[in-house]
Amino acid sequence: MSRQRIWWWPVLLCATALALGTSAHAQQKRGIAVEPVARSEGNPLGGGTYRALVIGNQRYADPTGHWKSLETPVRDARALYRVLREEYGFEDVRLVENASRRDMLLALHELGKRVLADDNVLIYYAGHGFLDPDTGRGYWVPVDAQGTDHTTFLRNSTIRDELSIVAGRAQHTLLISDSCFSGTLLRSATRSMQRDIGSQRYYRQVAAKKSVQILSAGGIEYVDDNYRNSGHSPFTYFLLNSLAHNRQNLLATSELVADVTKAVANNVDQVPQSGVLQGAGDELGEFIFFRVDVHVEGVPADRVKVKVNVIQAEPEAAEAAAPAAPVADEPPTSDAPTRLIAPLPTL
Repeated sequence: MSRQRIWWWPVLLCATALALGTSAHAQQKRGIAVEPVARSEGNPLGGGTYRALVIGNQRYADPTGHWKSLETPVRDARALYRVLREEYGFEDVRLVENASRRDMLLALHELGKRVLADDNVLIYYAGHGFLDPDTGRGYWVPVDAQGTDHTTFLRNSTIRDELSIVAGRAQHTLLISDSCFSGTLLRSATRSMQRDIGSQRYYRQVAAKKSVQILSAGGIEYVDDNYRNSGHSPFTYFLLNSLAHNRQNLLATSELVADVTKAVANNVDQVPQSGVLQGAGDELGEFIFFRVDVHVEGVPADRVKVKVNVIQAEPEAAEAAAPAAPVADEPPTSDAPTRLIAPLPTL
């Protein structure tokens, strides 16, 4: 190899160390972290922080044996957790697995306290659901539920109350529920697709209006758990598929709803439902997903790996307390925001 082809490596190493601000730490690791030369311009719509609460209830411990453990909710929740953080730039994401009733209420309450004006908040639940045939009331079922004792469930009206508190502070709120009878959360029919959807004009218009949207795995029917041994429910399988294969910089919830609804209905005997939370201040806006694009000059996009590190508010404390890198099936559950994105080219 000629000298003309390798002279830039020392310069790149120095520039990388300075850009990351951790030169001493970086020299102790193998490999080269390359800061991108050209990066995404950022969310053109501006706005506040993207936050999410992701709940997966799978391991049920009902002493009566009424609520059996499920196969996929935890994997569903973990997969969505990764997609939101690594591909859509959500900064504040909390993952809660196998939550008791108290755990769920505390997580919703704490989320409400963190939300600020202009924020975009997504809440996802996967697990058992219940519909009382006598009263028509729907529930999320925590892992410590006992038989048909309604006092051990989380009533839809309580979920709506907590969602209303979040929505009262955020600009955009989206609830995604993957459970049986989750359609009972809805109070309004699906909004129609607009003619200019997909245009910058449309995204700016709906981003400026408040939204409180709901997407559920079905209406008032049972929904499947493991889709074709994929390790995901059919609803979340197609939800993840739509998010992962989206190549638009901006994606409106109505676009996501259209894709997921059609894919689920075409493949299993259930039809996702969508609408708004009545009385929560929805102004016909939309929750907009902003895809994070990272480019490294001279490296094809399909050969760039993106690694997202969590950095605490105090850099010194974060470095001292940094945990070992998590294994693939056990993402961290820290509430700390994602701050650093360092692409690693696979040359």
